[in-house]
Amino acid sequence: MKILLSFILSIGVCFSCYSQTQKIELKLTKGQTYTQKTVANSVIKQTMNGQVINIDMTITGQMKYVVADEVAGIYTMDVSYVSLLMKLIHPGGSSVFDSEKNDEKDILSSVFGLMKNKPFQIKMNKAGKIIEVKNVEAIYTGVFEKFPQLTAEQKEEMRSKIMQSYGDKAFKGNIEMLSAVFPDRAVAKGDTWNVKTELEAGMSATLDGVYKLDEITPTEFVVSGNSILTTTNKDTYVETNGMQLKHNLAGTMNSVIKIDKKTGWIIEGKINQSIKGNMEIKANDKVPEGMTIPMEMTSNIVFTDK
Repeated sequence: MKILLSFILSIGVCFSCYSQTQKIELKLTKGQTYTQKTVANSVIKQTMNGQVINIDMTITGQMKYVVADEVAGIYTMDVSYVSLLMKLIHPGGSSVFDSEKNDEKDILSSVFGLMKNKPFQIKMNKAGKIIEVKNVEAIYTGVFEKFPQLTAEQKEEMRSKIMQSYGDKAFKGNIEMLSAVFPDRAVAKGDTWNVKTELEAGMSATLDGVYKLDEITPTEFVVSGNSILTTTNKDTYVETNGMQLKHNLAGTMNSVIKIDKKTGWIIEGKINQSIKGNMEIKANDKVPEGMTIPMEMTSNIVFTDK
């Protein structure tokens, strides 16, 4: 009887441990450096004048985050790019732009190289939400003046394109797409929670996601997410490359994320996106009648901490 009772009690304790709630949040250390590498493969299809145009794009970037301070659950971090690489396959051929390439004639690669190791500041809370981004534009200060062969218009066009992809708003949304996945309460295995993220990278969009704690290992939390993406301000034109554009897009994003139990830092993330809709160009001198361009994009994004 004693043996049976002990066995029953041990089983009860075991199930109790599995059902306990866990607080999943960032627990970073002041003075420590945390790294993140991103590899994003995208296929973009656009239909213009009845012709389908395919663009294959791969963007690889490595960043480091140095925790400068932590006050009331808000981390102040110095962030910098370690390397940047962009590969494009398009109807006109292929292009590679690499921060490690030493070629003054390759202007975009040179710009990527000049962006390296120039810290800017962010404030991030324990739930992975970015509260503030500062001094991103300082990365580009004086960069384009190093290319006297460019006209003032070309410099502004390039600066605008880079800011759309690597500016403060774009950075906030791109990082939160992965980092802002933490629950607002303690959760047990199998629990779900909702997260809403605002994106801004050439267009405004909202991600409404449902996340679930799938697994707890001795060292990791494994979280999965399913999100719906919709563009906001669909009737508002935004100037891009001297033209007024507006987007009406919708799609889905599915993710699997591994979080270090000790630090809360995301050590691996895999994201799949599928987006469809239209981009509309307002009538202008170059496109007198305006144009509506059907488009779709699929992306596979892998994040690692090395």
